[in-house]
Amino acid sequence: MFDTFNNRVVLRATLEMQTALSVGSRISLEPVGTDLPVMKGPDGLPFIPGSSIKGTVRALTERILRSLPNGEEIGLWACDPFADPCVDRNQARIWLQDEATEHLVWDEACTACRIFGSPWLASRVSFKDAYLENSEDLPVVTQIRDGVGIDRDLGAARQGIKYDFEVVVPGARFGIEILTENLDDWELGLLLSVLRFWQEGQLPLGGKVTRGPGWGKLKDLRLERIDQTNLVNYLTGGQPAQDSPEKYLQAFRDYLSQQLNQGEG
Repeated sequence: MFDTFNNRVVLRATLEMQTALSVGSRISLEPVGTDLPVMKGPDGLPFIPGSSIKGTVRALTERILRSLPNGEEIGLWACDPFADPCVDRNQARIWLQDEATEHLVWDEACTACRIFGSPWLASRVSFKDAYLENSEDLPVVTQIRDGVGIDRDLGAARQGIKYDFEVVVPGARFGIEILTENLDDWELGLLLSVLRFWQEGQLPLGGKVTRGPGWGKLKDLRLERIDQTNLVNYLTGGQPAQDSPEKYLQAFRDYLSQQLNQGEG
């Protein structure tokens, strides 16, 4: 899977928040701090951890894969890694002890684990931390909001349960960078089809998303590709090739149609 370099595609985009963003660090280091501060870097500016982005994108990818008709039969499916993983832990340990059987881990793995990784397979998609790009254009970078616990029986605020939390203000823009390694064209198309939800503002990020924060749009998506046709040129100072998302989306459409037709046959 990684023994040779087949291709690397870098996806770059800007995430523009339509609402506030709550990506909490769980603890404040300030003398008088909020109960739930946002994650900040050494410069004091908020950022979005790559792990938060990956978890959100993977979760939606798994939901989509589980919605495909006869997904497991046509080889497009997602396991439940906690309740029913695609590769049995004990069996994987046995297979990985022998080079002649280690490929069975890949053969048994679901589509999601093949792309995003598992305890036995390295991820072929990497998500960088996303840093704030327009702090100087914002009147303030973060705000403190009040929250209360709700009594489910009364439908009103419960006495004695009040807290506050910090959010990044609407209008904040973060640089998103995703690196893919040795993905087939249709696999990259699957990833891009998931990102379409984000481009349309339908993929929330962070906490408290059911109460307003976390909604933004992915804009200006750009692809750069390095493969065996331009690898030497890149290594000697050339630029990666600019690529179009549409060809990968079409590759996913074609692959899905082919697999569904085979399943029906």
